[in-house]
Amino acid sequence: MRRESTKRESAPRRARQHVDATGSGAGQEAKAGLSATAATVRAAKPDAEQAVEELSQAADRLFYAMRRSRALTVGQASDGLSLAQLALLAPLTEAPVEPGLPVGRLASAAEVSVPTATRMLKHLEAKGVVTRRRSPADERQVLIRLTGDGTKRLAAVRDDLRARQRHTLNHYTPAELRALATDLQRLARVIAEQ
Repeated sequence: MRRESTKRESAPRRARQHVDATGSGAGQEAKAGLSATAATVRAAKPDAEQAVEELSQAADRLFYAMRRSRALTVGQASDGLSLAQLALLAPLTEAPVEPGLPVGRLASAAEVSVPTATRMLKHLEAKGVVTRRRSPADERQVLIRLTGDGTKRLAAVRDDLRARQRHTLNHYTPAELRALATDLQRLARVIAEQ
């Protein structure tokens, strides 16, 4: 009778009994009833998980260090433009924009909602950084352009940011910078595809 009950025992229970009897270090895998291949994959997983955790922590440190650096640069500038405002205005500097760019395109590029962009742009208009006007082709659309003063202010803040970046990145060789740029672009693509 004992023999028949042993046959009916589940694989995990038999594995637990085997581990208890042998004192094997593969106890977790055996308890789960996993095959040797699965146990090998699982043993490698902590290394992969550790590597992902280390990369995540390094990326977090980089992100916060970059924010602090940009905030310092923006805070030191007398131009008074925030990082969010810089992101919102960036498309206006990339190509001549006659008669201007629609609010929706600026909002999309800065990854903010249209109402948020509208509030920010009204504030920037009051500071003399941008002009806002209705599109002659579509009265529902508001077009944004940098003023002469806005162009100068934005250029000054961007120049300060680039100078800080050049100073910081001088610690790397050109080959290291190219490799880092390649890896960061690859990571950005992977993240964007998710």
